[in-house]
Amino acid sequence: MKTALAIDSARWAPRMAALLLLAALTATAAENDAPLASWRDSKAKSAITDFVARVTDEKSADFVPPAERIAVFDNDGTLWPENPVPFQL
Repeated sequence: MKTALAIDSARWAPRMAALLLLAALTATAAENDAPLASWRDSKAKSAITDFVARVTDEKSADFVPPAERIAVFDNDGTLWPENPVPFQL
């Protein structure tokens, strides 16, 4: 026969483990302030970080004011239409 404590710990133990894992991963990510820290050094990484540095430096000829900046994100290199509904559905 299970006690109320055993049922409760069986239910909450996985949740506590997940919470501790999340806290550990968050702490690790917060320690690394390098841009694109998970990327290996490559021409693509250098091109992106150099571009961002140029367009965000007010002294640069390539500076883009924050109000004029636009960012586009996609999942795998393709753009998805979203209206009237995403075709992935």
